[in-house]
Amino acid sequence: MRDLAERVYRTVREVIFRGLLHDGERLQERQLADALGVSRTPVRAALQRLSSEGFITSDPRQGFVVAPLTLQDIEDIYVLRVALEGVAARLAAKVATESDLTVMQHIEEQIEAALERGDVDAMTILNARFHDELCRAAKNTRLTALATRLHDFVQRLGRTTLSDPARAAQSVAEHRALIDAIRRRDPEAAERIGQEHMAHAKEVRVAMYAAAHHLEHPRTAASGA
Repeated sequence: MRDLAERVYRTVREVIFRGLLHDGERLQERQLADALGVSRTPVRAALQRLSSEGFITSDPRQGFVVAPLTLQDIEDIYVLRVALEGVAARLAAKVATESDLTVMQHIEEQIEAALERGDVDAMTILNARFHDELCRAAKNTRLTALATRLHDFVQRLGRTTLSDPARAAQSVAEHRALIDAIRRRDPEAAERIGQEHMAHAKEVRVAMYAAAHHLEHPRTAASGA
């Protein structure tokens, strides 16, 4: 039963991440059970788990619905991502092995090749691997778990920030600088670069959200420009 609930959980989560279920859309146990060819018990367990993780919410009138993502959610997620990226980079500069650096360098070279040929899908996958390797190089399993959880939320935001050519090029340069700081065993520089890297990603993400939802860009509104 546990394996079945896990399969249902992963299937429903993937559907949400791919945007096939929209914000506020109702998730009906019976309908999901019939579609997946299972009983309602593993579906109920999967929905409870998704609710505890914040991907869906429970509405008194409708039951479980897909949790909407707001601009504040993006702000909250990236506050944590900026902090974690900085910590991971600082720790990696202290404890990363040559093998760790070799793997990160190899992935970065693949990202650069994908950028040159305009392959956004490949860049997206490789970028996730790069940040996974950074966390592994930090040798802190709890940090890795937290970073993975936050990345799951980012997947729900849809189109990657790397679809912006200027951001993709900037990201590559930041990756190179980060690897260099780790190789020099400079924790302060690595932390600063890691934080700035994620802060720049946040700026693009906020702009993308504002454009998709026909909102005035927060920075423009704040400046009165």
